[in-house]
Amino acid sequence: IWAKLDQVHAKHPDMVLLHGGSPKGAERIASRWADHRKVPQVAFKPDWTRHAKAAPFKRNDQMLDVLPIGVMRFPGTGIQDNLADKAKKLGIPVWHFGAGAS
Repeated sequence: IWAKLDQVHAKHPDMVLLHGGSPKGAERIASRWADHRKVPQVAFKPDWTRHAKAAPFKRNDQMLDVLPIGVMRFPGTGIQDNLADKAKKLGIPVWHFGAGAS
């Protein structure tokens, strides 16, 4: 994950990392990368109180409302698939990494 983020950062030195604020998995690793590389980051944490089970999907919508230049998708759950599908529909490039990457 660090190597892929380093590649993106080399191409886009003014990047801001957007992520879901998870305390584990690829989001946590990406957050640590940003801390160490001094890259600004914005965590979009799901609002479980307001949206219940829909919270991570609503969070995906909030991240995409910012219109990022791209989405890096690492293996995970249907939540990542949802983010990637919505990004594609908006014309935002999606880069797949890890198992099942194409």
